[in-house]
Amino acid sequence: MDDNLKKAILELKDECKIFCLMDDAEMEQVIPYFEAVNYPAGSVLFNEGDTGSFIGFVRSGKLEVKKETEFKGRQIVLAVLGKGSFVGELSILDEQPRSATVVALEDSKLFLLKRDALDSFMESQPHIGIKILRGIGRILSIRLRKAVDRLAVIF
Repeated sequence: MDDNLKKAILELKDECKIFCLMDDAEMEQVIPYFEAVNYPAGSVLFNEGDTGSFIGFVRSGKLEVKKETEFKGRQIVLAVLGKGSFVGELSILDEQPRSATVVALEDSKLFLLKRDALDSFMESQPHIGIKILRGIGRILSIRLRKAVDRLAVIF
């Protein structure tokens, strides 16, 4: 991997809260496990119901997260995500089908961390792997609390 990509991955530590518990030296150990991928505007990263095999970290661009509703052919937009955001964290943890569809709204660059690569890394560096999992857990906890607060307003 070239130096520019390494630098961009190291910047993830500051931009993406998943890596907030890690120092630069720990982050550098994860770098070889990332894959850089480009998604043109309009391309689908994954569809709701797909098997999940990666978590994607947005380096540039915008992604739209959509969920099917009970009304056939109708979707709601759950989020529009940009640099420093990530998608696919649920399926990487629970190995269940994707819970939403993600589409690139504009040309987007992502770093992917595939489940197999993450598993391999956690076997070789469990103390750092725990920090990654705690970071994901922390973000999921924040998102769940916000969802509960929104539901409380509705009911």
